[in-house]
Amino acid sequence: MQSIYKKIEYTMAKNRYASYIHPPYELESKLVHSIQQLDTDTATTILKKINSLERAELSKQPLTSLKYSIIGSCTIFTRAVIEAGLDTETAFILSDHYINLIDAASNINALQELEYIMLNDFINVSKRYKQYFYNPLINRVIEYIKKNIENPLTLQEISSLVDVHPNYLSAAFKKEVGKTLSEYISEVKISAIQLYLNNTNLSITEISHIFNFSHITYFSRFFKKHMGVTPKDYRKQILISKVSL
Repeated sequence: MQSIYKKIEYTMAKNRYASYIHPPYELESKLVHSIQQLDTDTATTILKKINSLERAELSKQPLTSLKYSIIGSCTIFTRAVIEAGLDTETAFILSDHYINLIDAASNINALQELEYIMLNDFINVSKRYKQYFYNPLINRVIEYIKKNIENPLTLQEISSLVDVHPNYLSAAFKKEVGKTLSEYISEVKISAIQLYLNNTNLSITEISHIFNFSHITYFSRFFKKHMGVTPKDYRKQILISKVSL
């Protein structure tokens, strides 16, 4: 354990000798705040200010060092949007996407540009889902619904999870979101079913089973009630639109 303290002291002395000091935490805090406020212009300005300072040497290889640094930025952006209310699954999917892009990058200039594209995408995704930025109780309920949408969900189950009375949760959810909990669950379920119909070769029966419908007839009725067409006809429309592109 003592060696890590020696390493810190050595690196601190080395950095001061080379006139290198990490960017002030105040700048990082301002960057996080601007991301959470969905203020792209201010966030970009602050990031440029941070990047005008010398980056830490995280590897002897300049490209690798830059990759490590920008992965650090990705982590900061991810935590910022989660703390602002973006559901963790969406935030981590975006984070994983950019970490893979950073890892695959082979050009320093392109990598530097990627950091700003990444910043914009984190803010834009947050803007798209900003209607889900509610109080902590409702955000927790929404996150649980999204993660468990394939399963039957009830008011009683969810209220027990968040330790509030069902009547209180029902009223609070309607007030915050503008729709009942049941309506919201149905919307999320329909969106998830559409993803399966659009992006997989699973049969409609298989998709019905994934979402725990007791019979494909009930599944088709549920889908048609919300989409105006059966799952079979919906998939046909998707195939036709893809062919015409």
